[in-house]
Amino acid sequence: MTEQLKLIRLRLEHLSRMYEYLKYSLSQVEPVLLLNDWASLSPDQHESLAAFRVRFSEFQEHLGKTMRSIAIEDEQDVDRFGAVLVFMERLKIIDSADHWKLILELRNAVNHEYEDDGARLAELFELMVSETPTLAGYFMRLQAHCASAYPLL
Repeated sequence: MTEQLKLIRLRLEHLSRMYEYLKYSLSQVEPVLLLNDWASLSPDQHESLAAFRVRFSEFQEHLGKTMRSIAIEDEQDVDRFGAVLVFMERLKIIDSADHWKLILELRNAVNHEYEDDGARLAELFELMVSETPTLAGYFMRLQAHCASAYPLL
């Protein structure tokens, strides 16, 4: 097994754990999204939102790192991450490079939004919640591709 395949295996194992934590955080955040007054959130609700934000962000980041590792193993261009995304789109792991980038922009927006705009935060978190199944689908396709392409993993 090549060093790159060992790295892919470790990253997939790490993503599996991360996905379980993300699902838990999602279950904690969904009730918060039903609230109308974000100015009066409890410390526990703030904590749930913060954990979800971090887990969503890190999950997408690690998906990207794993996709890059797969591209390296398959001797693809990895100098630009856009080339990695195009390769992943060709493999049908992601729906489109543009959609990946939209999720990345959403992730960046929520990480830089100030807490005093409750309506904007609610909107961003609702979008993140709606994109969580998309990231999960990418992860499932990534796992399936690796099981098929690298049976020794």
